[in-house]
Amino acid sequence: MTTRTIVVTVPSQLAEIVTDRMWQWGVQAVSETVLDTDRVEVATSVGNKSIAVERAMATLDPSWPTEIRDVDDSIAQVAPEYLSPTWYLDGMVSVPASLLPFEPDDRHALVTVIDPGSAFGLGDHPTTRTAMALLAGLLRGDRAVPCTSLLDVGCGTGALALLAAQLGVREIRAIDIADAAVEATLRNMELNDVVGTIDVDTAPVAEVTGTYDIVVANILAPVLIAMADDLRRLVRPGGSLVISGILAERHDHVLTALAPLTAVESLAHEGWMSIMLR
Repeated sequence: MTTRTIVVTVPSQLAEIVTDRMWQWGVQAVSETVLDTDRVEVATSVGNKSIAVERAMATLDPSWPTEIRDVDDSIAQVAPEYLSPTWYLDGMVSVPASLLPFEPDDRHALVTVIDPGSAFGLGDHPTTRTAMALLAGLLRGDRAVPCTSLLDVGCGTGALALLAAQLGVREIRAIDIADAAVEATLRNMELNDVVGTIDVDTAPVAEVTGTYDIVVANILAPVLIAMADDLRRLVRPGGSLVISGILAERHDHVLTALAPLTAVESLAHEGWMSIMLR
């Protein structure tokens, strides 16, 4: 199988601008390939559906040379011998689907299986593992808070929404502007025996109504800031917001944008940080 990949070739000084634009599509990975001293290829995928590709490309500057390439999935995927389970808390682990069957030494461990499809993300990135750890702390144990509803903004492969379903949250909605993320989340519900527990779609966050006990958003800082008003609006009074995808050494501007929500707990790993706000 192949994945449709959007490739933009620009002068090196524009690479960061193009990369930021792609992150705003809600993708889970963006690659940069240096062609020569003056040019860089910036690439990502929003899935194989034409409507998703067209919607993403419509946000690009028309002066940027852009093409669609079909990339062989076998090339894009990581070989199983280079993968490993990610233990993000005692007794809690995310596992790439390519490693199945997986039998943990702790037979009581909570296992979340992730098949990234073309949405990227195996649950092993520092932003995901720390966000899963904070969310698990909210949903079980001595410090657990009452939670009947959760919204996952920019769900990617659905790791956070899946964990919430496994821990018994009754009402879960996951949104992502990439069709590939919806497909991956639906597939991962099957792999984790939680089919029907998560409503997943491509609605923009501005169109989501109501409030939730917990809102999670594992997205980069510029997108968190752009969504700040909606994220505040969607957290019920007394509820919690878990944000991730931000740098450990530079995140004060994100917290300022989300005020009056206040940071109450954080976890950092390999230069990245997840923060819980209330």
